Amino acid sequence: MKGKGLKRTGLVIIAATVLMVTGACGYQLIGGKGIYGGDISSIYVPVFKNLTYEPHVSQPVTDSFSRELLSTGLFTLSYEKADGILKGEITDVTMSPSSLNAQGVVIEKSVSVTVKVSLSQKNGTLIKEFTIGDSEIYKIQEGAEEYNRREAIRRLSARMARRFSAQLLLEY
Repeated sequence: MKGKGLKRTGLVIIAATVLMVTGACGYQLIGGKGIYGGDISSIYVPVFKNLTYEPHVSQPVTDSFSRELLSTGLFTLSYEKADGILKGEITDVTMSPSSLNAQGVVIEKSVSVTVKVSLSQKNGTLIKEFTIGDSEIYKIQEGAEEYNRREAIRRLSARMARRFSAQLLLEY
């Protein structure tokens, strides 16, 4: 009889511990929508300012950051009911030769983009500011160079947005 009682008590303690650990961790990890204690669950993302001479770079970069915020499942994007605002400035875009063929002709280029991103509360209080940069190599092909450059910018923008999201979520 004594062995069954101890066994039963041990099982109850183990079950209670498992429930507390998994329940507590699940609550803390999920914890509802948003960050900053749930104060920021809806974000307005205006088109990032392009402070460079490279045309047509703002939209793909802005789209990547917006898509990444939505993919976390913690935020909605809104203009009128936003709790926070994510502003971005594209501060640098450079292209440089990366590879040459045997005749010395450029066959690949590298594009680098640097973005300054700031997250603020609706009242204008700055929460966090990041400067993120990345680069991508793309092929020079007759008639496809512009397309390849745009796709490279899209891919590196997505990587920057993922790093931004990871940094933001680690801190809150």
